[in-house]
Amino acid sequence: MARSAIPALDALRIVELSCLILHEDHDPARLARVRDGIREEAVQRNPVIVAPYGSRYLVLDGAHRMRALTELGLRLALVQTIDLPDRAESWGHLLPAQNLKDALRGLPDVVVSTERPHENCLVEARFHDGRLLYAQAKEVALVASVRALKSLGGVYPKGGVVRRVDPEAGAELAAGEALLLYRRFSPHELAEVVDGGEVLPAGITRFPVPERVLNVRYPLALLEDGDPAVRDAELKRFVEESLEGNRVRYYAEPVVLFE
Repeated sequence: MARSAIPALDALRIVELSCLILHEDHDPARLARVRDGIREEAVQRNPVIVAPYGSRYLVLDGAHRMRALTELGLRLALVQTIDLPDRAESWGHLLPAQNLKDALRGLPDVVVSTERPHENCLVEARFHDGRLLYAQAKEVALVASVRALKSLGGVYPKGGVVRRVDPEAGAELAAGEALLLYRRFSPHELAEVVDGGEVLPAGITRFPVPERVLNVRYPLALLEDGDPAVRDAELKRFVEESLEGNRVRYYAEPVVLFE
């Protein structure tokens, strides 16, 4: 296939799920919704966002999609490859502030203070009244600090809704709310975490994608099995036919998507 006028389309690939490296955990409820939606539609709607890492691919976005495809018994996945960024961005989490301070101080693997630590700061907690708290891992080693990071899940309300927000967007806190801002990781740190047998908590890392391909709706029947090279050629024909059929739209401006 000749190179597309839309560069992101040339970055679509079919790869084996076993070649993908997951760096974050999953939310069981979200995974169930994603898996059931994929099964019902019988398509992979959106590619998993990955970056080449050695002979494999580091999953930057789409961990729940990848796990869902695996649970559905598929061997292959539709991915969009991007260059490996220098550092991951991070989501902010909005949650109820009530009892948060005491809950943080009750965690055994972290030290909580009102002064930003010089190193190993896991999270900054911002409160509506302007107060700031910082949680620092007691152990300096990366994998050990990730274990401490995972323990922060204990401060989240059971069964409550936690909203992800872009920290750079200047989220305004309502009375009774707190914003948790997590430390950022480099891709090499993420790989080290995985090699150490750990993963980050779900919904912390965020990788901006300059041209994200959405709503491909690639048939699951073409992801069940087969030679990845052959399946990749089928994908190229699928993209060509979609372009020729005027079924691809390019939006240069920011887009707001309802999920």
